Amino acid sequence: MNKTLLFGLLIIFTNCKILIAQTVDLSSVDEFFKVTSILKAGKSVTNEQWDSFDNSAAYRKYALRENQTFIEIIKSSLNIAYGKDSINERNNILNITKEEMIKNTTMLLKKRILINYIEVDNHYDSILIFRQTFDFNALIENAKQRLSSFIGMQIDSTTKLKPIYFFFVDADGGAKDDGLYIDFNLFFKQTDKQRINFLAHEFFHDFREKFENHDFNYKCDLYYILDMIQNEGIADMIDKSEGYKKYFSDVGESDEMVEIWVNLYNQAPSDLEKLQNEIVKYARKEISETEMIDELIEIVKFNGHHIGFYMANQILDAGYESEMLDTFYNPYWFYVLYNKSAKLLNLFQLSDEFMDYLRSITKGYYH
Repeated sequence: MNKTLLFGLLIIFTNCKILIAQTVDLSSVDEFFKVTSILKAGKSVTNEQWDSFDNSAAYRKYALRENQTFIEIIKSSLNIAYGKDSINERNNILNITKEEMIKNTTMLLKKRILINYIEVDNHYDSILIFRQTFDFNALIENAKQRLSSFIGMQIDSTTKLKPIYFFFVDADGGAKDDGLYIDFNLFFKQTDKQRINFLAHEFFHDFREKFENHDFNYKCDLYYILDMIQNEGIADMIDKSEGYKKYFSDVGESDEMVEIWVNLYNQAPSDLEKLQNEIVKYARKEISETEMIDELIEIVKFNGHHIGFYMANQILDAGYESEMLDTFYNPYWFYVLYNKSAKLLNLFQLSDEFMDYLRSITKGYYH
């Protein structure tokens, strides 16, 4: 049973149309302003206007899904944030607790998207001016240079990267098969340095894709998860090097979400051990693949960022950063380097049984 698509909902986005020149698409930002200006004026949005919204570049991806949950939450949040008669519904969503958000992805989405839309309303005119005046070309070149410096490889105007789609949704961004999708309010709130690092993070996923073994990554959910942990962990070193608390506080996340991320990072060693144990049980044929994946989905909340970032930080502290970046596309070596680092730092180490199994499933794809 393939559950890869579920990972996108766990963080809103996760990780191929390639363009020679970098494309920035703002059509969904413009449609957002059209719809919200109508709602702010106390009028109703017509079906034709919603169709135009749905057909803009970024929102189209969600409007065309068979499962309409995401686009319905987006539209409902727009009506609640900008309509005149939704006070009770607004308060009910804003009162969703941290515990409810952790357990229920739909409740998480509803609260985060609504909070984001309320923030946009509070800075509406400034964001509109920012959209009209910002120099996106300069940002893109600076982000490419930041990634080039981080990874130690040349990335310039000849490097083919995916188009960037800006829209308003959750305060996050992510690399998809057809492009990079970034929340425009998050982008507006960031400093120039944060924007460069954030975009370099997303460019890393795009650039890494050119080196990955896709036969391995998409063979099954387990392989996807093992690769995803490395992918997100190293990328977080670009824009979250000062830690989750500072990063998420600086970009204006709620205290609840900051606490969630900090707690996830603090429990990363135990989550890594749980991940190992479930995989070993599967390797021993003690549980089915479906049972294992169900458990792993609970462990790798938010695409396994916290586990990968924790592992990458230990590798850095142990002095193996160069080796980690030399093998940035090879999940097997990421786990090998973590284990070497954990031994040196006297931290939790992955078992020989787990590493032998990892070696066996990656052999023929990597090494």
